[in-house]
Amino acid sequence: MFFILLVTAVALLCTYEFMRRRSRNWKLLSQYPGDYPLPIVGNGFQLGFDADDSSHKLMEIWKKHGRTNFRMTVGSEEWVLLSNPDDIATILNHPTELGKQVERNTAMAPFFGNSVSTSEGERWKTIRKLMAPSFHFKTQEKRVEHVNKYCDSLFKVLDDHDGTVVDMYRYLRPYMFDILCNSLMGVDSDLLSTPDHPYLKASAKVVNIITQNFFSYWRNIKFIFQLTPFYKEMTETIKTIRDTSTVIISERKKELKKIIDDTKNNNRNVDVDLEEILGNKVSDDMCLLDKFLLSKIYNGEPLPEDMINDEITLVSWTGHYTTTMTMAHTLYCIAKYPEVQKRILEEQKSIYNKDFTRKPTNTELTDMKYLEAAIKESIRTIPTVTKIGRQLKNDLEFKDGRKVPADTTVVVFYEAVYQDPKTFHEPEKFNPDRFFEPMHNHAFVPFSAGPRNCLGFRFAWVAMKATISNIIRRYELSLGGPGTEPQFAYRIVTESKNGLQLRLKKRT
Repeated sequence: MFFILLVTAVALLCTYEFMRRRSRNWKLLSQYPGDYPLPIVGNGFQLGFDADDSSHKLMEIWKKHGRTNFRMTVGSEEWVLLSNPDDIATILNHPTELGKQVERNTAMAPFFGNSVSTSEGERWKTIRKLMAPSFHFKTQEKRVEHVNKYCDSLFKVLDDHDGTVVDMYRYLRPYMFDILCNSLMGVDSDLLSTPDHPYLKASAKVVNIITQNFFSYWRNIKFIFQLTPFYKEMTETIKTIRDTSTVIISERKKELKKIIDDTKNNNRNVDVDLEEILGNKVSDDMCLLDKFLLSKIYNGEPLPEDMINDEITLVSWTGHYTTTMTMAHTLYCIAKYPEVQKRILEEQKSIYNKDFTRKPTNTELTDMKYLEAAIKESIRTIPTVTKIGRQLKNDLEFKDGRKVPADTTVVVFYEAVYQDPKTFHEPEKFNPDRFFEPMHNHAFVPFSAGPRNCLGFRFAWVAMKATISNIIRRYELSLGGPGTEPQFAYRIVTESKNGLQLRLKKRT
């Protein structure tokens, strides 16, 4: 009996492979270099079993196949990974191929629901339209004010570590959350005074859990996953970060109610249009949470509470976490390369002259060209996000005439793009000056591009430039010393497993 079952299984696999080799999809995918996939597992063994090491394995495969676009099969899913800027432009600027990678959405959904990051169609369009005004370029001056305000609180903490080694993650994360909470939610937060706050502990787990969910297919078998301690950890983490969003929403609702009550009391004998007054306030403050709380869906009803919670949980986590990682990694690179630190400081001196402790304005941030180049080079060297994907609904044709069939995942492989000598000369060198030279407009798009780009990119740039400008004028940065070298793990967001240790010394 066993022999018959074995022969049947082999026969089915052979038939499957024969049909696969003759299929239209395989003929299209075969135009791209790649190793032939094994039955059932595809090229999964080449990725190994360590999620933190998967990006390194993909880089090895990319180099093996000539540092160009390549294909691979992961389980039953077909991937085409892109490192060619022309092809990256094609997918990111496509007007209809906007769906995110299925596996990625599945991994993120338990945390962020059907938020703007994962949703499609009308839900995505509606939320993105609501969010856009809060990230308009007109909001930047106000955002700079928020950053400068919280920088004073950050300095009070960092001054206590003058001359010692400090983990920049520990303080930049709550600092960034406080800025984001005040600026976009209209709620005061002071997590910087409690860096061991439950939200910060929980949000630190999110990257690893989502990466493991994405990488470990067995976690998608719910009845098995629920029996493991990993599931309990995930549910506790989700509860903590979503409960925090519930508190933020509740606090802002109280503030809006107070505004409404005060308006009514001050205009007892006058007809007032409360919706117009609140609408004007939202426009003036550009408060993202107010947009959600005061907007209505197609039937005239307010946005459902769970829908708002999805979006606030997403913005709170991604907004503070990714920006923190980029800032911390840039500070690490500045400390590692003293000549870069010196040039940044010279640029700051040329802008501020003798008034070196003054907080920056948006106009002055625009003048910090070399600082911006240093941040970009840090992102290129240590990509905050190593890849993003699109799930094709239709065939996609690239500039060279090759096609990728529908249902394939097209991955923008940032890490490969940034290390490609055809795009970045001598990519192994840390050289901010490369960003003053002409380059393909899709060779460096860390905030994505096209219809589904990151709405918060202006906010992120303001926060990063203003924070680093303030820090570099106050402290001399150096590396933490032996045993503190960061251990970078290229998860859904790149982070160091042992923190980001730097030595700070106050400038005189």
